Amino acid sequence: MRVLVIVPARGGSKGLPGKNVREVGGISLVGRAVRAAQAALRDLAGEARILLDTDSEEIAAEGRRHEAWVPFLRPATLAADDTPSMDNLLFALDRVAAAGGSPEWVVVLQPTSPLRSPADVRSCLDLAMRSGRSVVSVCPTEHPAEQTLRLDGDGTLRWAWPAARPESRRQDLPIGHRPNGAVYVASTETLRRRRTFFVEGETLGWEMPPERSIDVDGASDLAIAESLLGMAQATAIRIGTRDVGPGRPCFIIAEAGVNHDGDVARAHQLVDLAADAGADAVKFQTFEPDKLAAADAAMAAYQVANTGKRESQADMLRRLVLPHEAHRALQRHAEDRGLVFLSTPFDEASADFLEELGVPAFKIGSGELTNHRLLAHVAKKGRPMLISTGMADLAEVLDAVGVVQRAGCSEAAVFHCVTSYPALPSDANLRAMDTLRSALGVPVGWSDHTPGVTISVAAVARGAALIEKHFTTDRSLPGPDHKASLSPEEIVAMVRAIREVEQSLGDGRKVPRPVELPIRPDSRRSVHAARDLPVGKVLTDEDLVALRPGTGMSAARLPALVGRMVARPVRAGQRFAEEDLV
Repeated sequence: MRVLVIVPARGGSKGLPGKNVREVGGISLVGRAVRAAQAALRDLAGEARILLDTDSEEIAAEGRRHEAWVPFLRPATLAADDTPSMDNLLFALDRVAAAGGSPEWVVVLQPTSPLRSPADVRSCLDLAMRSGRSVVSVCPTEHPAEQTLRLDGDGTLRWAWPAARPESRRQDLPIGHRPNGAVYVASTETLRRRRTFFVEGETLGWEMPPERSIDVDGASDLAIAESLLGMAQATAIRIGTRDVGPGRPCFIIAEAGVNHDGDVARAHQLVDLAADAGADAVKFQTFEPDKLAAADAAMAAYQVANTGKRESQADMLRRLVLPHEAHRALQRHAEDRGLVFLSTPFDEASADFLEELGVPAFKIGSGELTNHRLLAHVAKKGRPMLISTGMADLAEVLDAVGVVQRAGCSEAAVFHCVTSYPALPSDANLRAMDTLRSALGVPVGWSDHTPGVTISVAAVARGAALIEKHFTTDRSLPGPDHKASLSPEEIVAMVRAIREVEQSLGDGRKVPRPVELPIRPDSRRSVHAARDLPVGKVLTDEDLVALRPGTGMSAARLPALVGRMVARPVRAGQRFAEEDLV
């Protein structure tokens, strides 16, 4: 073991009971710390372990859910409020050593720093390994105190000024840095010898911005962290010539799927329908029936209901498969119509064929989310992956994205999805897109199985970067997916509505639109005289009235004019000007 990450999480918390298992952005504080370590140490598989050090069975169970190593519970003698944290750390190291573990480097991640990123963790570790020195994450502080630190030019941390300057005004002190509690790194030898991560003049600082340095102590901190995570922006990916992600037009995938029913001519008809509707991409499915379903695999209930048949999945799939030569012709047709051609592979051989075909991205269906072997096989091809997450909980999604990232996929997006055909609007749970976005930092879309177009349009308004929707030439056809698909007229309406919604979203700044400015004077009010007012009159509230138009003094100023003196005669109904008053 080269690196041991320790996540210390005591069960007791007076300020916020159950703090370490509280969720922020849909993931517990403990889970966020463990997941940050996993992402940071992705390339050190076999050389690193993530240890959850806790006295709580509840926290231990939460850690295991996120695949942390929990070989023991902290004894009660080390779980008191006043137990030095270094005593806990050295106890954990002793237990690991007794089990045969001898890490060279120790990383401590406090769960109470939920906005720390995997890049912060890895940067601190790399800096420690390069320098051979301990590293502590810090952030700038605008309100220095006597214990403020400064970062030297080489990154060394020193006290910003002597403690013997109590006469200094705080505003006169230099802006410095403070440890933010997010990341600590040191060699095991240093910790055992010095019993501290920080040694003035020796330890290096890794600077993090204040907005990612929040330390959760109470409920208000948790709310602030939740808000900041909600404002986090995902990184865009590129599909063909299109950038897909925040601030870009929604990437609309017209899902032909198997709605061709094995008829190649109908498949080409679906390409034309997608292009005529204005979609960005048309998507099919690529599979070898015998590699997808066992001979005795029964059809899903919705497939039986929609097809009116009871047969094996394999028999149904054999009627729906498209030959390779049909894929090539469909790809050419799609590209001629200005569409991106995509397809979902359900086995390694099909993925290899699509790679040979030159698809710009791979779509992974919800049923394959836990098929890590297929995920890794596709990820090694180095192309963007669009991963549906129907039937999954957040931990399974995190695991799947971790698999594809470790295997070499640097551009991934996920679809929130409800795997039901059709899905009820009440089951859509569109807010789960927010959780996925904050948890993963990747573009998030909505793969829609609800009837009609309403929920897809709502998803775009809520920030979906991609939309995937089944469509068909005729909903009365006998295939398994037609009844849960859009008609040709509906997919046209959906694309149009999505583009209208996108235009309505704007940039978020609350300022008058240019179209409003000509109307403003006619709709707002100005301060007018309620009666004839002679020179020298001290204004009272009864002397003033707010009337249209708003071309004079704003009605918002009316209360402030009470008590001022009239400088020249003002007639009843006259708009006030500044020169009318002393």
